Amino acid sequence: MSSRHSYILDFDTLRLGLKVLEDNENADNFEFGVINITEIGKERGNVIELADKIKKAETANQKNDLFNSWLKMVRHSATIDNFPFVRVVTDEQRPESWGLDARALCEIVSIKKTSDIRLTMPFFAVEEMLYSVFWSKFVNLYLKYRYNRGDNTLTMHVLKMLTTKIVHYYTGIYNLFGYSLLNIQVESGTQDGAIEERKYFLSSKKIYSKRFSTDCFSDFFTEKSLRSKFGIDDLKEYATEKATLEELQEQNSYFVNDLTKTFNKK
Repeated sequence: MSSRHSYILDFDTLRLGLKVLEDNENADNFEFGVINITEIGKERGNVIELADKIKKAETANQKNDLFNSWLKMVRHSATIDNFPFVRVVTDEQRPESWGLDARALCEIVSIKKTSDIRLTMPFFAVEEMLYSVFWSKFVNLYLKYRYNRGDNTLTMHVLKMLTTKIVHYYTGIYNLFGYSLLNIQVESGTQDGAIEERKYFLSSKKIYSKRFSTDCFSDFFTEKSLRSKFGIDDLKEYATEKATLEELQEQNSYFVNDLTKTFNKK
């Protein structure tokens, strides 16, 4: 089965107003499709976070790029037989992190409960039982072996190879035919209506087979770490189980700084 990755999203294609790049050649290319945006609240912000943004600014920001207008009007670019072929899917830890003007257009899906992984493959109970017995016996044997000796014999090598093949087969079955039952709640983006309880069957193969990376911003933090001259072994340790005043001040903590300022005034 062939598979492709998503196209890189240029946010300027979603802005009807000012663009980050003034002459962006990608600005007008979107007509239809599925838009995926992770951490939407951090991208768009809410009223409190955008308090210092100016709508009349000469550079693009969340108040003058007309993204919300695009979100409200985009169906006009891809409606066939009264059905809009546009879908915007986002995620965020807290819905309130995204401003109400745009969030009100959406449905909020929250995961209430997730079951343990289950299997749709029939007649696997016998193999499940055999695997459980074999795996438990191998683990007990290997732990005793590693405790008593540190070398590797041909017998143990062959046994580990056989166990590896069995584990790969067992894991592969669950990766292909496994699923979890999710109890989800669906509510309006305005968060002032009824909450509907629904079920979603999450297929392991469909969801986890190289479909997404939960640490999609990791390269940013990797580069950030590489810029530092110091690592965790270079950091100072607390002298005792209780931090001294000097050690607390080395934390550069807002709370400690406020306490220090109040203390010094007295």
